[in-house]
Amino acid sequence: MDGRSMYIRKMSQQDIEFALTLTTTEGWGSIKLDFEELLAFDPQGCFIAEFSDEPIGMICTTPYNSFGFVSNLIVLREHRNKKLGTELMKHALEYLERKHVVSHLLDGVMKAISLYERFGFEKRHKSLRLEGYVEPKESADIRYMTAGDLDDIDQFDTKFFGASRKRFIESRLRHFPKLCKVLDINGELAGYIMGSERSGFIRIGPWVMKNNHEQAEDLLRDFALEVDGMPLQIGVLKNNRRALQIFQKHKFAQKSFSWRMMRGPKGNWTFSDHLYAICSAARG
Repeated sequence: MDGRSMYIRKMSQQDIEFALTLTTTEGWGSIKLDFEELLAFDPQGCFIAEFSDEPIGMICTTPYNSFGFVSNLIVLREHRNKKLGTELMKHALEYLERKHVVSHLLDGVMKAISLYERFGFEKRHKSLRLEGYVEPKESADIRYMTAGDLDDIDQFDTKFFGASRKRFIESRLRHFPKLCKVLDINGELAGYIMGSERSGFIRIGPWVMKNNHEQAEDLLRDFALEVDGMPLQIGVLKNNRRALQIFQKHKFAQKSFSWRMMRGPKGNWTFSDHLYAICSAARG
């Protein structure tokens, strides 16, 4: 079989179980909600590769404004080394370009770096995957997030990320309300942290500090009150020294890393050190 024998179509809700089979094989810890959110954000932007009417691979995109992310490029092991990943990448990038998304980003694992470089992606920063435990401690300035906070959060989150992630943040709040907290200083939001429950761990992200960076650790420790002793996993870009200092203090261990890579002209995206944790590799 060669790449021309493959048919690429839009992903649907019915494909999510197949997608989870692929991510489980890679050890990525994805859950059903991850793909439901991507499809809700852009129903046209995720794709399934088929051969002889059987799914054999996938790729996802998350188009924001001038920039977007590519993610979840996986091909079944028995179909690898046949340039199918190349065909899926080409399909995803052409989709983004048709939407006038000119700046493309991704978190690339080492075994796929050469493929991404052939498409013109360049390494920018390591995107670390850390795991650890945090001693819980309540803080008087931290409370649960509410729906009434979303507009304020969207305003400063957009400033530091480069595009609105409000729909993802709304979904995270709706599904995991106890894992969503804000730093509230005299009625003004200074930061927020969110999490999601996975199989055997809690994934933190996104986590953004508007200001009051000296209280970022307080936000993390108050968040830890909600996790019942489960390990915490987090993705953070290596350029965020303030975030890494906190994780080093709490003896988080690095489980793996990928490379945050970009292609095309500079878009609105940022590498701001206000971003203490990525939302996910699929959405930045």
